[in-house]
Amino acid sequence: MGRFRLRRQRLTLFLKRLETSGSVAVEYALILPLLLTFIYGILEISHYGYIRLFTANIAHDAARYAIVHSSISADPLTSTAIQTYVNNELTAIGLTATTATVTVTFTPSNAPGSSVNVRISYPFVPFMPGFNSIPGTNQTFSTLTGPILAQSQLTFSN
Repeated sequence: MGRFRLRRQRLTLFLKRLETSGSVAVEYALILPLLLTFIYGILEISHYGYIRLFTANIAHDAARYAIVHSSISADPLTSTAIQTYVNNELTAIGLTATTATVTVTFTPSNAPGSSVNVRISYPFVPFMPGFNSIPGTNQTFSTLTGPILAQSQLTFSN
């Protein structure tokens, strides 16, 4: 009699396990899209931060480069030369220099005591552009908000 009861208890436990065995797969299927969306969001925010940080550093380096090569140096620079320097730096870190807008202004001139302002605008393009559409419509986020620009501006005085 004790043996029968033990088998019955084991059978009951086995049947209970069968009832809940599919719940893990269902929970996983429900949570996976949310988890992947969260991870994708972290990647895109990091991508934007990368572009923002490096454009700020390049603007700083370009302003410093302009100060060192002011009108009293042996090789004074023009705004075009500084824009070329910025484009070369952008290309060196893997960004497309042709999509960047670089503005260099000397106030009032490239003479000592003047200030130089270097401004870089770079459009942010997501890693997976297919994810910029609004579900259920044929509109994209970029048509609603316009391009996202990572802008950096730095002003130094000679």
